Amino acid sequence: VKKITILLVIIFTFLFTNTSWGEWSYVEEDVYNGDKFYYDKDRVRKNGKYIYFWFLIDSLKPLERGDFSLTRYLQLDCSISRYKSLKEITYKKSMGEGEMTSDFTPPNEWKYPKPESISEFVSNKVCEEHQ
Repeated sequence: VKKITILLVIIFTFLFTNTSWGEWSYVEEDVYNGDKFYYDKDRVRKNGKYIYFWFLIDSLKPLERGDFSLTRYLQLDCSISRYKSLKEITYKKSMGEGEMTSDFTPPNEWKYPKPESISEFVSNKVCEEHQ
């Protein structure tokens, strides 16, 4: 009976813990507001000419609805430096932790990062490391 109880505790611990992301790899910090940017190297996938990856914005100050972090699943086309946001999820706590407060699928449109922007820096880093 004792072994069964221990086994059940272990099983339920893994079933009911928050979804854990892979290890976030630091990319850059916004010098104006202190936001930090990361991407999940463990979840980078290639399909044809596209790279798919999760990107995290960790905010020092609350975002619009009081959230402290935002994750985006991006489709990246390194050949012409453009990206598409396929999924956006916000969280109450920093680093993609805590309660998920929104799960949004943005319009299906390509964006081109502005020169010298965080988006350009992240896109270039992911392309260099995973192409």
